[in-house]
Amino acid sequence: MKKILLGLIVVCSVVFSQPYTDMLGRLVDVTSVQKLVFLGPGALRMGVYLGLEERLVGIEKTENDASLLSPYRTFLGKERIAKLPIIGIGGPGKMPDFEALVVHKPDLIIASFLDKNQLDLITQKTGIPVLALSYGASYGGTAKQLLSMKNSLLLLGKITQTLGRAETLTSFITQYEEKLSKLNVPHKRVYVGGLGYKGVQGMNSTEANYPPFEMLGLKNTLFEDKETMGHHFVDFEALLRVNPEMIFIDMFGKAKIAQEYAAQKPLFDTLNAYKTGNVKEVLGYNFYSTNIENLLVISYQIAFYMGASVDVNREAKTIYEAFYGKNGATLLEQLSYGLK
Repeated sequence: MKKILLGLIVVCSVVFSQPYTDMLGRLVDVTSVQKLVFLGPGALRMGVYLGLEERLVGIEKTENDASLLSPYRTFLGKERIAKLPIIGIGGPGKMPDFEALVVHKPDLIIASFLDKNQLDLITQKTGIPVLALSYGASYGGTAKQLLSMKNSLLLLGKITQTLGRAETLTSFITQYEEKLSKLNVPHKRVYVGGLGYKGVQGMNSTEANYPPFEMLGLKNTLFEDKETMGHHFVDFEALLRVNPEMIFIDMFGKAKIAQEYAAQKPLFDTLNAYKTGNVKEVLGYNFYSTNIENLLVISYQIAFYMGASVDVNREAKTIYEAFYGKNGATLLEQLSYGLK
């Protein structure tokens, strides 16, 4: 009798499993999606965007840091996060705790910033299917990066039966891409520093194709005539040579840049942007990968600072409500961004 029941279970599993092609081109058989675990930078963020937090059966240790620079963690809340078992340390390329995964038995593991060999090894060791999402080719972004993120949301929505929510959100992102591209923003020499990259960084941490600039038709002045892509650490001398008219500082690197300024004030003050008071703070762009909601808000902040007629607070509220539902406006207040 036991053999018959076991046989039926195996047959049912095969019958009801559904193959999906993930963002790395791997074919993954998914049987159930009621219990989930997210691994790697940005994976859990996408799950929260789609309202999947109630299905969590474990969390990475690094997600315990409910930083104000990480809206989705603040949305989850310390109390909820504290109740979830730790299934790994977390971080780019860091493997989970196989034993913890076996104990807590998620139906599906959703991962980002892990390679194919790592993903296959997790399934071999635990027997749990692993689906890869993508934030694009690197920490840096272009329209291709946004497309990767939108496609990841749609794939996750399809698999978890939240496709309607995923379609609504990706359509919203596309709508805002179009709105931002139509803003009348004067072309100036601009630079962004302090971008998070595997931790806190200073003024020399920047991106050749910073998405908020690209959405507004702007270019990081250090890379205007170059085909360079992605994240870079640049020499201060290079910044002095191009002497940008406006410098934007990511909140993630704000404190470190303040320390750098205190130590090298005469050097910083030779820059035109510092002479004219055109050094502006923008929201945190990267914190355990890209904050997509902040990416859109940052674009409005930059447009406003450059003279465009936009209501940043109103747009931020609309954006946060799109990503976090009716709690979006409350979450924005909790984060104390002080957009006004």
